[in-house]
Amino acid sequence: MIEVGLEVDHLVFGIGKVVSVLGDVATVEFFGEELDVEVRDLRPRLNHPDPGSQPQQSQPVSDQAFRKVFEAVNLGVVPTDPERLVNLTIGGEELAEEISHLLDRAPESGLCRVYMGYYGSGKSHHLRVVKSVALRDGWVTASVELDPKAADPAKPSTVYQALTSGLEFPTRTDGSRSLDFFDLVKEIRDNWTTIRGLSYVRRSPWFSQGLKALLYLSHRRDDSDYVSAVNWLAGQMKQIRTIRSLSWQAGYREKIPTLPQVKDTGIVYAYNLVVLHDIVKSLGYKGLVIIIDEAEHVRTYSFNRYARANNFFDVLARCAHRPRYNLDNPDDDYEHFDLPRFWREGPHFALFVGLTEGEDTRYLRRKVGEISVFIHDKSDVVLLSSANDADYEKWVLDFLKECGERLGPKVQILVDPDVRTRIAGILRTRFGEAPVDERILRNWTKLAGFCPAVLLSHTREVGIDELAKSVDEAARQVAGEVLPWDE
Repeated sequence: MIEVGLEVDHLVFGIGKVVSVLGDVATVEFFGEELDVEVRDLRPRLNHPDPGSQPQQSQPVSDQAFRKVFEAVNLGVVPTDPERLVNLTIGGEELAEEISHLLDRAPESGLCRVYMGYYGSGKSHHLRVVKSVALRDGWVTASVELDPKAADPAKPSTVYQALTSGLEFPTRTDGSRSLDFFDLVKEIRDNWTTIRGLSYVRRSPWFSQGLKALLYLSHRRDDSDYVSAVNWLAGQMKQIRTIRSLSWQAGYREKIPTLPQVKDTGIVYAYNLVVLHDIVKSLGYKGLVIIIDEAEHVRTYSFNRYARANNFFDVLARCAHRPRYNLDNPDDDYEHFDLPRFWREGPHFALFVGLTEGEDTRYLRRKVGEISVFIHDKSDVVLLSSANDADYEKWVLDFLKECGERLGPKVQILVDPDVRTRIAGILRTRFGEAPVDERILRNWTKLAGFCPAVLLSHTREVGIDELAKSVDEAARQVAGEVLPWDE
């Protein structure tokens, strides 16, 4: 019987939840959209619990989350669900264990890892796993994809602003979780007695004066002026007038210095990130993990912009490594304040970088220190390579199993383990035949998603032989054995 709250399957629209029933027509929510369908076309989900036996949202949310993962795989992008990411990564458990071990040692040994590989080798995916593991283990993460038009390392202020906008916080043991920089300021206000005593906070004219000024104001997200004042501290420099005006009206009389926008300000914004790291540690988090992707963008810069970007990268790398006293001080044309030589006092935050291989990375063994200022030692580099045949086949089997269980009646054929074994065997064979240096992993994971996509796209039933043939033909094209227009 179809009733309100029941989870159902529809041959065309997939998995949904019944919102209302009127006669022979039911209104069903399919992945966020409500549609009217015939009751006779609905089938109750066999794995759905009896109404009232447990929260109604548990199973639908799980299936919908996997549908988003499936669509991400088909698009060749990294799934956004951090809880599923490790399981959906080839060799994910081993990678997560390695990252967790590195993070445990970071406060004493320092941590800077550069994931290097060709296009499509999984750099962005590895960085997403880093974020997932770091959040799981109690670290605050700040992520950015470098972009010359937005987060430009030749203008460190833009990278700082992007990183503070990309802050993510782990869930505390009581179930609470800060959502963004605004919530972090609330935590700072609640623990101001501890925060104001931190050495790096006291030496930062921006954090010390800015936070004191904010304490004169009410912390309200519905107050747009106050939000703008908080955003100034997060790097939105044009809001300086707002925080000065509001705090002056409230009785704060000390001058708040502007955040600089001059050229070689890498030291200033690296220092602000060190301050953030110190603050989150004092609040009970493990520390700050900074994740930078698309670092190869600087290769296209003019000489002066390239030099400024690498100076900023150099300071970030020194903050993540243990101090090296044989290096000259980084460039700095902003000497208005007496900042400590924090780059000689680390390690501070942990740093992970994604870098696409190019002409400047070809001779890694001969010139490791010249490839990127992020790299201080060969151990800092992780050269990404293709997965082995067995790991790839295992991943395909696990992925197809979940597809069969969660994507509705049109893919029920994948519930049969013999069918999954046959499909995974075909993909493994073609994967093994492709040249190792030409295996773009995102294409091969998309091929696993191609199988259930074929089933979902047909209105008629697709047999195993037809399905296997379609998958094999697609895999041969990806492997380069045939061209799409060849017979």
